[in-house]
Amino acid sequence: MNIFDKLDAIRSKVDASTIEPIFSDEVDTRNSRYENTVETEKNNLLRVMAALIAFSNNAPSDAVGYMVENGVFERVFCSFDLDKVANLNPDEIITTDWNNIKSIRFKKKVDAIVRCAKLLIKSGKEKATIESLYKNYNLPKDIVNEGDIVKFWEQFDMILANFNKLDMPYFKNDTTLLHLLLHLGFPCIKPDLIVMKVAASIGIVNGRDNHNTYRPDEKKLVVRTIQRYCLQNSIKPAVMDLYILIYGGQKYAFRYVTDGYVPFSL
Repeated sequence: MNIFDKLDAIRSKVDASTIEPIFSDEVDTRNSRYENTVETEKNNLLRVMAALIAFSNNAPSDAVGYMVENGVFERVFCSFDLDKVANLNPDEIITTDWNNIKSIRFKKKVDAIVRCAKLLIKSGKEKATIESLYKNYNLPKDIVNEGDIVKFWEQFDMILANFNKLDMPYFKNDTTLLHLLLHLGFPCIKPDLIVMKVAASIGIVNGRDNHNTYRPDEKKLVVRTIQRYCLQNSIKPAVMDLYILIYGGQKYAFRYVTDGYVPFSL
């Protein structure tokens, strides 16, 4: 079997255990993210950034998801009002609300969210919306040919360079920036720990003892391979990301499969 055959097999295994209609509803949501994210996320770029910071660094996805869905995170961070968050004192949040948000794992994330708000204001509030990111960077919203993949990575490198220049917490990192773009509806996946483990298991990259140590070029190879697979199979990368997370055993993604589902293990 070649790599694309193995990706087909991953989809087949997951499809055999999905719970309907919630799996298909999630697929539909991921297929329409670009069109619907501005409304869903209230055109608030900080809101998205904060949530993705919460999920980062191998935080327990099920616990973080529950916290976000129940409005706790939004309350603690003032509904992600840019000015209010920029004026928050991270130490005070940790003192008063850490027990409510401790599923994010690291207290440094609180400071990172406040810094993101300050840097977004510094860059200009007109650039602090989801719509502005769509307009300011000419990223393809779909992959319809190989040229779109090339264009995606050209624009990705520009965004990454800008966030590095700003010293934007988390999003000057290639993996977290890809997570942001994925969430906003662009055609990519997030090459996190689970994705890299699965990628190693099917031969996209070489396996290693610590899957958190892959180089940026290795992560990009994994994302590009998935993009090419999706182009050939008329599936969006965001949907393939869901398949890989379920196959790889992400706890939050287990809501979409039956109790008897056995994830991949390395």
